[in-house]
Amino acid sequence: MNRLKTVVASTLLALTTLLAPAAKAQEAIDTVAQIKQAGILKVGMADSVPAQQKNPITGEWEGFNVDMAKNLAEVLEVKLEIVDTTWSTIIPSLVQKQFDIAMVDMFRTPARAVTIDFTDSYMTTGNTWLVGADVDVTDWKQLNDPKYSAVSIAGMAAVAQSDRLLPEAQKKVIVSDNAVAGQLEVAAGRASAHLSDLLQNALFMKANPNAKVKVLGADAPIEATGYSYAVRPGDYHFHAFLNTWIAYATTTGFISSTKLKWYGIE
Repeated sequence: MNRLKTVVASTLLALTTLLAPAAKAQEAIDTVAQIKQAGILKVGMADSVPAQQKNPITGEWEGFNVDMAKNLAEVLEVKLEIVDTTWSTIIPSLVQKQFDIAMVDMFRTPARAVTIDFTDSYMTTGNTWLVGADVDVTDWKQLNDPKYSAVSIAGMAAVAQSDRLLPEAQKKVIVSDNAVAGQLEVAAGRASAHLSDLLQNALFMKANPNAKVKVLGADAPIEATGYSYAVRPGDYHFHAFLNTWIAYATTTGFISSTKLKWYGIE
């Protein structure tokens, strides 16, 4: 009998030892509860027209993702606080808990998912190449030549994509808070091409009709990828809540109406 008691006690102790860390990990993170308790949703944003940008007159943030953030704060019944960041620092800042969520037009890529968790995609788009009007190519694959240079902005997925798609071309990476800095480099003749999503390139050309540039691949965007929001790993409740919110905002038409408002398309 004593031996049986000893075995049972040992088994219970082992189970407690195994389950305790898991229970502790689950209890350790509950961003939804923390946001509700603080009464503030902190959202990290980096400039990218018209997804999220600062109005030059008022200095206030506006754009597609700003409206999405406002809606999320309303659903949570808390105030919204937008934290200024840059494309090169937004992921480290999120990990360092400077804000609760990064809400920008960020591509959902495996490389980024090593460090952060992505929500379900709220929009899907693909990349196109913006090139100088005098660049004598009709297919973007012709840019894979040392005589051409591809410019990218540090911190953006296009840096790695440009390396992979055009391994033979010259590469130029610039650090800038201006989301259209790459397009401006091409328009100024300081680079041959810039890889960006079709929406951004189309909007740049619309806003700058006299720019000596053209778009390659608009009829067949490269590597269509989803835009998603980013959160810190391990917060399963917050992650599940955000996916439910995105699904609801989709079915109720809020995302499509907001997309039409800022991008001109549903």
